[in-house]
Amino acid sequence: MSMKWAMTSMALSSKVVQAVSEIERLIGRAEGLQLTRAVPQLRKKNRIRAVQGSTGIEGNTATIAEVEAIARGEQVALSRSEQIEVRNALQAYDSLATFAPFSVGSLLEAHAILMGNGLLLSPGHFRQSPVEVYVSEYETRGMPRWETVEPSVSKLFDYLRQGDDIMLLKSVRFHFEFVNIHPFPDGNGRLARLWQTRLLMEEHPIFEFLDVESMVFQSRDEYYRCIRGVQDCGNVERFCLFMLEQIRRSLEQLWVSSTAVSSSFEKRIAIARETFANRPFARQDYLRLLKTISQATASRDLASATAQELMVRTGEKRTATYRFALLPL
Repeated sequence: MSMKWAMTSMALSSKVVQAVSEIERLIGRAEGLQLTRAVPQLRKKNRIRAVQGSTGIEGNTATIAEVEAIARGEQVALSRSEQIEVRNALQAYDSLATFAPFSVGSLLEAHAILMGNGLLLSPGHFRQSPVEVYVSEYETRGMPRWETVEPSVSKLFDYLRQGDDIMLLKSVRFHFEFVNIHPFPDGNGRLARLWQTRLLMEEHPIFEFLDVESMVFQSRDEYYRCIRGVQDCGNVERFCLFMLEQIRRSLEQLWVSSTAVSSSFEKRIAIARETFANRPFARQDYLRLLKTISQATASRDLASATAQELMVRTGEKRTATYRFALLPL
């Protein structure tokens, strides 16, 4: 199978440029979210959704609740193989930040995690035989010869390291081309989605908090149609636009989920206390910290916290500064 798509620069249509611009706008907006304050719950929630989505695309029937139960070490009413798939995926996504995004060896380690514990005989090793995949209930398609797998993957990683495209587009191109090369007997799709997330984390740290996989799961029929479209007639743009849309949707969902974190006075004050500690700060500092609230809300928060003796105010009006009171031992 040709490596042309991954190895050459694709002329960007106005639709692709618009989609990329919208994602960049959402990234800029999301930079104001205090994700570091919501890490434990937000990361856990989206990681669960990502695992349920990515394994679900491959036919795993686990629900969100069942994935959460497996993450807690509980038994669920799923087949043994489905439970292994979920446990493996949980481990792989928990290890995301440890994978080197431009290393083939690290990719093999990720595959060994995803497809280990009995799912494959040789997880973490490229296939050494021909393979066919179903493109419909009655039709199969032969994938590239196994002898071409290792050099093709090597060229694909050269593109990731040296290509001129922005990382957003590199991650999308990697996703399709990797599935197209089909380096392993099984687990190619779920590894492609995992690795795209890892690559997106190089674009911006905020992608660690996204659950693009669950968005793809919701539109999995279109996902497969887009993949077949590229394979059948080289319609790269359709797949590119599809994946960019799922990234956009995930960023929108992140905004909705994260703004809820600062939706109460108590939570906003807790975030501010953790950030400012015993240092003085002004109302504008508070607004810069919590970019989703209005100036009026900021003023009410500071007035209420002062009245409750949670903090002390020095000065008046625009010159006022605040400092949190020490917590009792």
